[in-house]
Amino acid sequence: MKVNELRAALGKYDADTLREIAVELYKMIPKSQKENNGIDDLLLDFNKEKIKQDKKETPVNFEALKAEIEQFLVYAELQYYFAPNKHVRKEKRSKWRFEVKRFIKDLIRVGGENSEEAGNLLANIYSMLSYGCNYYIFSTEDPFSAVGYEQKDLLLLVLNKIFYSGYTPGAIKAAVFLTLDSNLNWNTYQINLLSALVGVFKTTDTRETALSQCAAYRDGYSSYQASKKFFKYPGTKNDYRCTEHRNYAVELYLMLKFSLHEYDGGINYYWKNFEDTDKEVKLYRLLWYFLGGEGEQMNALWIREYEKAVAGGIKPRDSLRDEYAHRITAQK
Repeated sequence: MKVNELRAALGKYDADTLREIAVELYKMIPKSQKENNGIDDLLLDFNKEKIKQDKKETPVNFEALKAEIEQFLVYAELQYYFAPNKHVRKEKRSKWRFEVKRFIKDLIRVGGENSEEAGNLLANIYSMLSYGCNYYIFSTEDPFSAVGYEQKDLLLLVLNKIFYSGYTPGAIKAAVFLTLDSNLNWNTYQINLLSALVGVFKTTDTRETALSQCAAYRDGYSSYQASKKFFKYPGTKNDYRCTEHRNYAVELYLMLKFSLHEYDGGINYYWKNFEDTDKEVKLYRLLWYFLGGEGEQMNALWIREYEKAVAGGIKPRDSLRDEYAHRITAQK
């Protein structure tokens, strides 16, 4: 419905009915969107907020914004927004999320010759919030919710900014590495982030370039951590996080191969490179990526991999055995 059509539709109702409509529409808006889009402020003082919206936004002073963000990132990594210190006052520490919201909003507006650098800064902010899901740098265990974003939604904003000037090999590498290096907040699964990343690659060429970066992340995890300017993680191969995130790269490779309909290539790579001493866990994780086995081909692949695993001595858990029985019955 266009705005003029909306005005015409609303013109049919009296004031009391319009209030009821407004209340019902308000209930449908997610909490984060109410805050991020200024909907509450608009309802509390319509005239004031309308004047604000009608004013032309002033251009972003990119150099000043960059310096401000980089200092913020340094201070956040040093926990200056979490614990008492002489660098960040108490009242400013408690308002960190408003600063981050402003940074995100302003960086999204930056275009032209500064767009690539703005994308890098936005990626660093995402990395900071991701880091804060595992380490206390702010007074919250979920920094994404604190700034009003679902983790996947913010990642998509960052990816769109990274690809502002095109799907160059450097941009694809940055996107793949950022996604694979993510820590998760309480309501996000890794497959949510991997699916979001796969979804932004619309061509065979971009997906094949991303495939090579999966291997690059997996093989170069330690050197990548050492090269990062902010929010580094342990880089030893024996470290749990290293193994976990290298496995994410294997799973992303599998998903990209599936998106190219190169199923056997993805499956073979997975069995060869996924790191887990428990083969049953490897089987369970693999079968989970068959997207529920929808379609005859995917169902046949699910059954094939299950039967090969059993023939190889793997003993699946009860839930997989039940699923196998269900699929075999449905095939008949």
